[in-house]
Amino acid sequence: MKRRRKKYDLQIVILLLILTIGYFVYNNISSEDRGIKAYQEALKVYKDSDYETAYQIFSKVPSRSTLKEPALFRQARCATNLGKKELAVKKYVRILHSNSKSSIVPISEYNLANILLDLKDKRAKKHFKNIIKKHPTSDYAIASEYYLGLIEIDNFPENPKKLEKAKDRAFINFKTYIEKAPDGRYSLKSVDEILKLNVKLKNYDNLLIAKVYYANGDYEKAKEFLNKTTLAESWTDFAKNEFKLGNNEKGRYYAIYGLKDHANSVELSEVYAVIDDYIATYPTRKEGIVSLVNGGYKDAGTDYIAYLNCNEVVANNLKEACYRTLYEKYPNGQFSADSLYNLFISNYLQKKYTDAQRLGFLHQKKFPNVKSSSAITYYMGRISNKLKHYEKANEYYKQVIAKYPDSYYAYRANYNLYKDDGILPFLNITPMPVVFPYKKSLENNLVIKLALLKDYDLVEELCKKDKFIQSWIAYQKGNYTISTILARNAMAELSEKPAFDDLRWRLVYPLHYYEIIDKNNGNNNPIILQSILKEESHFNPLAKSFVGASGLMQLMPATYAEITKNHGITGDIFNPESNIKAGSAYYWSLKRNLGNKDLYAISAYNGGIGSVNNWFTKLVYNDTDEFVEQIPYPETKNYVKKVLRTYWMYGNIY
Repeated sequence: MKRRRKKYDLQIVILLLILTIGYFVYNNISSEDRGIKAYQEALKVYKDSDYETAYQIFSKVPSRSTLKEPALFRQARCATNLGKKELAVKKYVRILHSNSKSSIVPISEYNLANILLDLKDKRAKKHFKNIIKKHPTSDYAIASEYYLGLIEIDNFPENPKKLEKAKDRAFINFKTYIEKAPDGRYSLKSVDEILKLNVKLKNYDNLLIAKVYYANGDYEKAKEFLNKTTLAESWTDFAKNEFKLGNNEKGRYYAIYGLKDHANSVELSEVYAVIDDYIATYPTRKEGIVSLVNGGYKDAGTDYIAYLNCNEVVANNLKEACYRTLYEKYPNGQFSADSLYNLFISNYLQKKYTDAQRLGFLHQKKFPNVKSSSAITYYMGRISNKLKHYEKANEYYKQVIAKYPDSYYAYRANYNLYKDDGILPFLNITPMPVVFPYKKSLENNLVIKLALLKDYDLVEELCKKDKFIQSWIAYQKGNYTISTILARNAMAELSEKPAFDDLRWRLVYPLHYYEIIDKNNGNNNPIILQSILKEESHFNPLAKSFVGASGLMQLMPATYAEITKNHGITGDIFNPESNIKAGSAYYWSLKRNLGNKDLYAISAYNGGIGSVNNWFTKLVYNDTDEFVEQIPYPETKNYVKKVLRTYWMYGNIY
């Protein structure tokens, strides 16, 4: 009997436990569903600027919902917009007291500090300091320096000694701000406040102020403060500023002065920037480079000048000698890897395969992962093939595809591995939309939830440093060019590239206008046309180059007029469909007149059909690689590689 009772009691306990768990699970699910519904409804009203109603609906988000914190944040924003600052303070304080570690917290504390500052509440100072302490690398920490400076000024004591100390603190705050953000929102205001303090400015301080004016485009003011600095330490700033003012002779004077005796006293990037500006003042790059080469400089920057000079050399034997001298003189310099690569490729093109292979081994050992690594690995495969080491060649090709999947040379390696598939392995693609760049398996992540709820403004604030999310936000707002560039730069920063099915690739290579391209491909490979469009205009239908090339396919007005007349195309050059139709027809005419080869048509699209026909007679080549590597126009050579790389990526992604 006792056993039965114990068994019965145990069953009751288990049943109660199941019911309790079920209740909590149901309650949490119910809270989340109600939270999503309320947040969506409130956000819609908020976007219509009905902040009173939005505030009330956001309050309906249950405390158990993961959306409670953003709902409180939105309520604080509503209260601020309604002028109810004390109410906003309460909501922000509630977020801070939640001990949450989400990215909403620093924004909330920053907004709270600003409201308290408006209310003349002494707690503002504590919160600004807290932001700097807890989130030192954030934009909010940088801005907090500016506000702390203002607080010091607003509370200057009458006691002379204390006043001087307060001035010093304010000066340090404003100075810290302009050091970290010379082009920031408050940089000019910080400079104004520094000047009002009447503190004694040192050489470095004047240079900082000059940099702020330069960054904000006030070159006359920048000059005024540069004149208060030491030329030996500020020569790059003097030179750049004079170039901006259009005083090229004076800019050149400062550049030469610095390169002769003071190049080692400034950062290399600044020296290179001045060299680029200097060269740009001459009618041709060659003239500017020759002028610098003949200067006989000995300090920092000389390797860059020599490198630029080698890039201008056309003849293979002279190019090889130039890069050899450069590499031997600066074996560990910033341009040594590229110099060694150019030596390598020069030997390859001259069919000195054993010498090239030796240089390739050296490059791979000394520079295992640099910009030219994909090309070196690919051509080591080509050399192995030439030397009849076929298995080794295939190993190199597979290595290129595995390590550098998004490179032009991965495309070439794929061709060499699977020649039966033809030079253009992709003929059509399956369009897929651009979606949030991280998988839905992370749906519990707050940012992803807000993204799915289309709270783009808050997502943008929470993820300022995630370029992929910033790219996605720009895409959602219709800023396709900015979106693509942000995603491209973010992908370039990744040391290891993700698989082709990773959603981030769609942001780098979206299919804008593909439907129009596919419909009007005119017997062209539509993916090639899509690739040309992307590289030409980055999806900006109003793009216009400095020479006048216009629209998505960047056609010259005269070319566009002739094509539209011959093909009966109507519409403005900036009309997407008309421009694409004309671009497709133009590409087909180039291809038809160049042996029906896409490689030559792509080259002609950038370099002109006359140039390509000229290269046929002057260049000595046996295959695609030898032709591309010998294209004498650096811009066209890079263009061909970019278009074919983009073609390769579109094919793999879609």
